[in-house]
Amino acid sequence: MTASASRTPGARHQTPDVISAAFRDLHGHRLHGFALLLTLNDAELAGRLTGDALRDGTRRVGRLRHPERGAAWLRSHVVVGARKAGRMAWPHGATELVDDRLGVDSSVLKALGKLSRIERAAVIAWYVERFGRGDAETIVGRRGRRFDTLLHTARSKYVASYTSTDAPAQKDGPFVGEIRSIVARVIE
Repeated sequence: MTASASRTPGARHQTPDVISAAFRDLHGHRLHGFALLLTLNDAELAGRLTGDALRDGTRRVGRLRHPERGAAWLRSHVVVGARKAGRMAWPHGATELVDDRLGVDSSVLKALGKLSRIERAAVIAWYVERFGRGDAETIVGRRGRRFDTLLHTARSKYVASYTSTDAPAQKDGPFVGEIRSIVARVIE
C-alpha cells in the first residue's frame, strides 16, 4: 500500500473488514463443523458459538503471538462458550447427518452424545481434525497427563458407545472410517 493510499479517508476502516473476511474464510467452515459436532448438531447454538469465536478472533488477530495456532484458539473459544451455554440436550434433528462432507451418521452422533462436552472436544480435536498435541491441549484446556487421561477416557467411552449402537453406519465418511479403524484395533 502506498503512503497516499493509507491516508485515503476510510482506508483504515476497511482493513478490519478485510481481516475479518479473510479470518472467516480461513476458519469459518471447519470451525462451524467442530461446533456442530460439539453441540450434537444444535445448529442455532453452533452458529452462535462460531460467530462469537470468529468475531473475538478477528478483534485479536493482530495480537496473536502465534497466528498459526489461531484455529486451536478459536476452538477453545467455542468449547468455553459451549460450557457457558449449559448442558447440551439432544436438539431436534440431532440424529440426522450433521453435514455430508463430515460423513457423520446417527450412530457416530449418538456415541458422541454419550461423552461430556470436554470429552467430545478432545475426540473431535484429536481424532477428527487431527490437531497436534499442543493445539489439542489448548482446545480442551488440559495439559500433560490431564490431557492424556481425558483423551484415553473419552476414546474408551466413545468406542464402547459406538460399538453398542444397533444402527448400521449410513455413510462412510472420514470420521466413520477412523472410528472403524480404532474399533478394529481395540477388538483385536
